[in-house]
Amino acid sequence: MTSEAVELIAPDTQLKRLGYPEIVVPWIEPGIAMPGIEIVMPRIEIVMPGIEIAMPRIEIAMPRIALERSRIAIPSRRGRLFFFDEANVSWCPQSGRVYRLAGKEARVDTPGQNHTEYILGSLEYPSGEGLYEIYAHKTHREVQAHWQHLMEMYPNEFLFVVRDNASSHVTPELDSFLLEHKHCFCLVPLPTYSPNLNLIERLWHHMRDKITRSHFYPTFKELCEALVKWFQTLPFERFRSLMGLGSDP
Repeated sequence: MTSEAVELIAPDTQLKRLGYPEIVVPWIEPGIAMPGIEIVMPRIEIVMPGIEIAMPRIEIAMPRIALERSRIAIPSRRGRLFFFDEANVSWCPQSGRVYRLAGKEARVDTPGQNHTEYILGSLEYPSGEGLYEIYAHKTHREVQAHWQHLMEMYPNEFLFVVRDNASSHVTPELDSFLLEHKHCFCLVPLPTYSPNLNLIERLWHHMRDKITRSHFYPTFKELCEALVKWFQTLPFERFRSLMGLGSDP
């Protein structure tokens, strides 16, 4: 994929604010005469016993109207596509499926007082590569820092990053950063309430099943270390499966 081959179809409010153009569809108001337009209708005759009404032929010929499509003004570079989102990392384990002896209740320890941090991730399609970082907060500042680190990983390529409509992703506080890096970084908006379209959500679900659900870690540090090790050792074939690509041929 190259950046010059990508066309922006329908930018959302954030991208419009950043100056990306949108498709403009010419609209003709009904009842307004326009030069060069003729109406074409077949001759109509109404025949009744003893009465004949003939209407004159009316012709309408509408000129071809082309949609105005605007491309993203970016340099030609190799493009990479990422799916971005964040997930909560809570010390207090989530409940879920767990193995237990028949007739005995399963018990999972808890820390007493919960502690939550956040993992911000960018999953590349279709390679399965990515960047995952744990932050104490998930405001636009952490989002900007994560995107900055992602660009530093690929300094000579153009990054398309799919994001949802969370307030920390679309806030005007990010505008100056996005404008500064418009030559190498572009956000791709998802429709509202469509987590199924963000492939990284599948990775978060698998991560919770394997690491955080129904399992207690004595310290929050151990929980984070377990997450890091899991990402480092997750087989590439599993990444491909999560992205719907199946196994390598």
